[in-house]
Order: sequence, then structure tokens, then C-alpha cells
Amino acid sequence: MVTAKRARTMGVVILAIMFGIGALMGAATMRVATSPESALRAGEEPKKRPGLFETLELTDEQRVQVDAIMERRRAEVDAFWKEHGPQLRAITDSARAEIRTVLTPEQRELEEQFRAARRKHYERH
Repeated sequence: MVTAKRARTMGVVILAIMFGIGALMGAATMRVATSPESALRAGEEPKKRPGLFETLELTDEQRVQVDAIMERRRAEVDAFWKEHGPQLRAITDSARAEIRTVLTPEQRELEEQFRAARRKHYERH
């Protein structure tokens, strides 16, 4: 019985990880498709997407409260990523490497540019 329970648990974990990878890859695809770089390649004017606070039209008081909540929870998020981040990074790096094998050289170059732009963005923020 322990073996069946363990197998079920592992199945759920693997399913959750695969769902996470799918979500990340879908988000990455949407980012590439809607990035300012893709608009420039298409000859269009890049669109600035509103952030969460702008989308929700938070008041200044609400924004202060949300900022306080986010700051208070930051330690929990950091602890989670410290524990699980390396495993998730290994999985996503492996998936990314596998995906790159089906891309054309031009697509690989675009993917590298996209990743470099994302790294630059995160370094600034």
C-alpha cells in the first residue's frame, strides 16, 4: 500500500511540475509574441502593457497595503525558491535545451535575444 501511495504522490508531483513547465513555456511564448521586439520586427509601434496596479486602478492607500503584504511575504517566497528553485531550474533548463533542438538557427538567435532582454530587465528590477 505504501508503494501505491508513493507512486500516486510522485505522479501528482510530476504532473504539477509538467503543468508548471507548460505554463512557463506558454508565458514565454506570449512574451515573445507580444514583446516590443516582435512589434518592431513587424514594423509596428511597441505597446506598453499596464502593470498590475494600473490594471486594478488601486488607490494610493491600497497600493501601500499591497506593497506591505508583498514585502511581508517576500521571506516565504525566498525560502520556497531557495529550497525548490534549483530543481525547477534544472527541469526548465532541460526543457529549454530540448526545445532548442527543434528551432531553426534564426529562432534560436531570437530566443537568445529574448532571454538576454529578460535577464537585463530582471537585473534592473
